[in-house]
Parts: sequence; structure tokens; C-alpha cells
Amino acid sequence: MDSPEVTFTLAYLVFAVCFVFTPNEFHSAGLTVQNLLSGWLGSEDAAFVSYHLRRTAATLLCHSLLPLGARVIVTDTWVMKVTTYRVHVAQQQDVHLTVTESRQHELSPDSNLPVQLLTICVVSASPSVQPFDIRLNSTEYGELCEKLRAPIRSAANVVIHQSLGDLFLETFASLVEVNPAYSVPSSQELEACIGCMQTRASVKLVKMCQEPAVGECQQCYCRPMWCLTCMGKWFASRQDPQRPDTWLASRVPCPTCRARFCILDVCTVR
Repeated sequence: MDSPEVTFTLAYLVFAVCFVFTPNEFHSAGLTVQNLLSGWLGSEDAAFVSYHLRRTAATLLCHSLLPLGARVIVTDTWVMKVTTYRVHVAQQQDVHLTVTESRQHELSPDSNLPVQLLTICVVSASPSVQPFDIRLNSTEYGELCEKLRAPIRSAANVVIHQSLGDLFLETFASLVEVNPAYSVPSSQELEACIGCMQTRASVKLVKMCQEPAVGECQQCYCRPMWCLTCMGKWFASRQDPQRPDTWLASRVPCPTCRARFCILDVCTVR
């Protein structure tokens, strides 16, 4: 490591990687193609097309690595996808948009809830415009729909969760499914859920998180009265909407007897 050649090579590699992948420190220092060539590139707001033609050409000259991401811009007239090397542009009046895929990642960096990413295919009626895909968080889907003149179609197998509540309900159900099940006595018949009255009760609150006399959770002695979805909605309704990072670890009162419970205490019945 004492060799000047090795030191220079490592320093050069670090600089090259940071210049291409542009961490926040490089952005702050102005070490980006856009900042270094801002005088030649001009203003994006004043001349959008010519700006990005210059930017993509300059970026190709500066480095040849693949782009890491894209920016989606929707105006009253255009749908645009701006990548490092290319700009896709289609007129709103000519496009058909279809949600072709949804992927759910376990945790969002901003909260303990999962994040759903949607892939939307943009197809123009004009043969000169090639189809392109845009990707966005499902929580931004509603805002996109408001900007578009035409509705977005969805593939038959795609379910879109447009809110944190939707994502939480799915996570709540998946966590409850791995909890120990509760065996209903043979003499007890399950009745309709008192929350929706549309399906049978399917969960029972049983203190499973800790020993009976330990912790904040309490034993609930209510019979099964709620379905999994309604219990999840009740749990979500008791949360602070500004603190989604605390939802999964929180405790709420039983909707019937007010005994406090956590997600670990929600058991499916069998």
C-alpha cells in the first residue's frame, strides 16, 4: 500500500465511482455533470428539450456506465421519463398506460412498513414513439392519476396499495398468519364478524407476546368476534399517522373489552 501507483489508482477509482454514482457529498460540492457544465447546458425550465439533449450528450462523454434511475415528469400535455442518457417523451392525448407489475419490498427506509413499486407501461398511438416503462411508489399512484387525462389500466394480477393503510393491512395479515393458531372449542360456533357482518369471525386475542403477568399487554377473554381484516383496520385506526415507523410495535385496546394487545397476540382461529 506504500506504492504511489496503488494509492493513485485507488483514489482515482473512488473518485470515478463517486462521480458516476454521485453521493450527496458530490452533489453538495457541485461535482456533477449538470453543475460543472451548467453554463453550456442552460436552463431546464427555459428549454427542456435542448437542455436534456445537451445533458445526455455531455454525460455520455463523461462516463459510459449504465444509468441508475429515472425521473418521471407529467405535465398537462406530456408524459416524460428522464434517464441519464435518454429522454422519453409522449403526448398525453396519445398514450395508453397500463400497470404491468407490482413489487413489494419488505421495508421502506423511512418506516417499518413495506413499500410497493409499480411498473407502468406507456404506449403511444404514434408509431414514431417507442413504448417505455415508468416506475413509482404505489403511494404516488393517486397523484399520477390526477395529472393524467385518461385512466390507467391494470393487469389482472396486479393489486395496487395506494396508501400506508393498505400496505399496513397486508403486513398485519402476513404477521398474524405466522402467529400460533387458536383452537375454537367444539361447543362454540363462530358467528359473523361484528365489524363488517360479511364474513365469519376469524381471529382471537390471546396474550402470546410475554408471560401472562409480564409487560403491557393484557389477556383478552372475548370470544372470536372479528375477522382478520376488520381487526387490522381497528389496529391501524389507533395509530399515529405521522409515525408509521411505530405501527408494527404498538399496542392498542381490544375493540370490545379494551384489554391492550400487540400484533403477536392476534391469533387466527381454527
